[in-house]
Amino acid sequence: MSDLITLTVDGIDVSVPKGTLVVDAAKRIENDIPVFCYHPKMAPVGMCRMCLVEIGLPMRDRATGELMTNEDGSPQINFGRGLQTACTVQVSPGMVVRTQTQPVTEAREAVIEFLLSSHPLDCPICDKGGECPLQNLTMAHGNGNGRMVYTDKMKQEKHVPLGDMIFLDRERCIQC
Repeated sequence: MSDLITLTVDGIDVSVPKGTLVVDAAKRIENDIPVFCYHPKMAPVGMCRMCLVEIGLPMRDRATGELMTNEDGSPQINFGRGLQTACTVQVSPGMVVRTQTQPVTEAREAVIEFLLSSHPLDCPICDKGGECPLQNLTMAHGNGNGRMVYTDKMKQEKHVPLGDMIFLDRERCIQC
């Protein structure tokens, strides 16, 4: 018995080992699902919500447990659970993942808008200007308009040491 699981990501079949997360399966076919809080060497938390995708699973008959099929013989897929985080969901056989639908796009725009609502928009003078994941994903997935207007941004402590080589800038933290 093979430990590979086959799923479909945006119409492309991909086979990955059992236990693989959806975000990593998509990366194998060069479909980079946007993430902030995910790193492959850390346990997934799904806090930033940037990796929301539609996930469908093959439907089974409740009485027999058999796969339900369409007229053409393909399995019926149920997308009934809403958007899910690709960084926390493990792949399963026959899974169908959609990363570019309107609900996914709107969710990403909303996440970016929320993250920017309390972020200091001083990109031109920021030392990460041009190399900032938030800036890059805002350009790729933000809609350019914000509904939340704050006149006074919160001022937070800067350069909090977390170790010998890691410092936290609370004004730039996106709470992932």
